[in-house]
Amino acid sequence: MTFADWARYFRANHAHLADLSWDDPYQLTQREKRAAGRSLQHFQRFETSEGQQLQRRAAALPDPEYAAAIRGLISEEGDHSLALGRFLDQQGLPRLRRSWVNTAFRGLRRWGSLETTVRVLLTAEVVGTVYFRALYHASFSGLLQQLSLRIIRDEQMHVNFQCFTLTQLRPRASRLGWGLRQLLHGGLTAGTALVVWLCFNRTLWAGGMGPVGFFAAVAEEWDRACALLRHPETICINPPRTPQRPVAERAA
Repeated sequence: MTFADWARYFRANHAHLADLSWDDPYQLTQREKRAAGRSLQHFQRFETSEGQQLQRRAAALPDPEYAAAIRGLISEEGDHSLALGRFLDQQGLPRLRRSWVNTAFRGLRRWGSLETTVRVLLTAEVVGTVYFRALYHASFSGLLQQLSLRIIRDEQMHVNFQCFTLTQLRPRASRLGWGLRQLLHGGLTAGTALVVWLCFNRTLWAGGMGPVGFFAAVAEEWDRACALLRHPETICINPPRTPQRPVAERAA
């Protein structure tokens, strides 16, 4: 596996949100808006990033395919933001112009090396996967459930991609230095999970996740990432999802 494989994956996955049911007439109830509206607004901001700093750092690597893969990753995150924003518009929920949590994460991404940036992104994707799993169960909106499932699938592949990137950076680090960074990374992931719980627990409760279930789910996703880092040969690229044509079109 190489970064060229990842660049091809992102190019092939360009239609990952192509067949969502935007004609779904379901409107969130006031209870659903209270449970999930605020967190949706913030996570829509989380997915919004031009990634200029990341692209500059990616361009510094000798492998040009990494920069191409990063452009694909940023494009997918942008698609998530656009889709979530469109859903907010349909539901009459205002988009946030800024989010302090997002601002804090952007600050972390800009600090330190490329490895630091990758680790911060990996943290967000690990915790985000669990959040969208809860969001899926927090509403009866078919469109929101579709969108949550697509984002979960994408984020799981982003975790694979970030883990692969870290394995490529690892030879530059000593064993002790790598172990220390893994320890600090685990602390960052735990801290991020705590912030998400404190800020957005209404959504998590509505999605059937109490504090024990939420932190256990984050720990499970973190363990999966750590297993990929320990055994890079297990990192895989799943085939991109092919949009389904309408039943009538298939029958024709």
